[in-house]
Amino acid sequence: MPSLGQRLAALRKEKGLSQAQLAKLLNMGQSTIAMYEKDKRRPDAETLRRLAEFFQISVDYLLGLTDSRERPVYTLTPEAQELFSLLLREPDLQSGLADPLFRNLLKRIPDLTPEERQLLAQHWEWSLRLIERNKEMKEEENRITSKKDYNKKD
Repeated sequence: MPSLGQRLAALRKEKGLSQAQLAKLLNMGQSTIAMYEKDKRRPDAETLRRLAEFFQISVDYLLGLTDSRERPVYTLTPEAQELFSLLLREPDLQSGLADPLFRNLLKRIPDLTPEERQLLAQHWEWSLRLIERNKEMKEEENRITSKKDYNKKD
């Protein structure tokens, strides 16, 4: 399989660019490109990303890990898109995810069996219902207390 340097040189030539032209486009030195192409120097992760982006190839192709130039396309399921959108819209959820206790709970979910996940979901649902019921009771209590205070003033 061709080396990173060989692949980089071939990609550059396919675009009809000299080392100096490529270096200028990527804001780096021509000698750096030459060293990469001679396999005397290896690009760091950020440079690999920039090269792959410039040539519209995968980093794996550039590194010689695959012969496919295709860049992987990652798509979210509709459920994941919905959750991600909700997370972006709700700052309280973002701060909740920053809580180490909550993050630890979320990290452990993949290790649970489907039955354990169902049990956890039921527990969370019951807990949320209890929290909502407590809020309703406090609101009712506050309303009653407010009425009593208002009536005492007369």
